[in-house]
Amino acid sequence: MHKPLPTKITVISAFELDDEQRKKVEDVFGRKRPGGVVADYLVDDSLIGGLVVFDGKTVYDGSVKTKLANIKEKLSHGND
Repeated sequence: MHKPLPTKITVISAFELDDEQRKKVEDVFGRKRPGGVVADYLVDDSLIGGLVVFDGKTVYDGSVKTKLANIKEKLSHGND
């Protein structure tokens, strides 16, 4: 029987993550993947804060930049 291969994820953050933060991200995203995860880390300071994680199929966007854009959109459109 073959051991499942790890899922490759890309983690984009507003600043460099330390080892503890990286482990936490890998633990959270590895829980639902039988082979765990292998992560590439990138920095994009335009995110302001939070993370964007891409697993090849889905984008998990918890960035402050996106949250602010969503608030702006709601405020500019009111209760349409």
